[in-house]
Amino acid sequence: APCQPCATTGGVPSEARQCDYTGLYYCSSCHWNDLAVVPARAIHNWDFEPRKVSRCSMRYLALMVSRPVLKLREINPLLFNYVEELVEIRKLRQDILLMKPYFITCKEAMEARLLLQLQDRQHFVENDEMYSLQDLIDIEAGRLSCSLTEIHTLFAKHIKLDCERCQAKGFVCELCREGDVLFPFDSHTSVCADCSAVFHRDCYYDNSTTCPRCARLSLRKQSLFQDSGTEAEP
Repeated sequence: APCQPCATTGGVPSEARQCDYTGLYYCSSCHWNDLAVVPARAIHNWDFEPRKVSRCSMRYLALMVSRPVLKLREINPLLFNYVEELVEIRKLRQDILLMKPYFITCKEAMEARLLLQLQDRQHFVENDEMYSLQDLIDIEAGRLSCSLTEIHTLFAKHIKLDCERCQAKGFVCELCREGDVLFPFDSHTSVCADCSAVFHRDCYYDNSTTCPRCARLSLRKQSLFQDSGTEAEP
């Protein structure tokens, strides 16, 4: 809340200072002209110019800067249409979430503690929606894209080149049965939403009404159901 006129201001309105975060006015004892990035300006205008804030706002923003509390696609979904770096970061985060199941079932990855590469941004291995203000600051400065790309490359190298166990969990495109082993985080692939099978993107779009794995699983279920029905007959 705004402070009451005190001895330092002498109650003179012209000496009141506005906090850009709260929009309220403070005396010089409560507002030292500290500068901070204001979340609303960053989210709605991609504006990271530090603004003058009160002491209490400064402390609060410093406390919250690294906490993933910003769901950008709900607050300002149009931001992804104008900031290319955000789209890139979102894709990298989505890929990392697809890589995570490989690591949590891989003894070598667990021993190497690969997921700890993101220990400073734990929310990156939990979802692809939440951001902290520090994430946005680092995206705008170009730091996050570089560091996350390096981690993405390290993770992909383990799965596709270094670890035989992880390599064995790759997919062969059942629509063309050609080409290299595929992984869900490969840029040229599509993943079936029902069974998680991986196909070449072009193959999948050309045959979008049919997923061979889904069809096979459906036939298997029907066969099991028919067999159980036959056994139940007297």
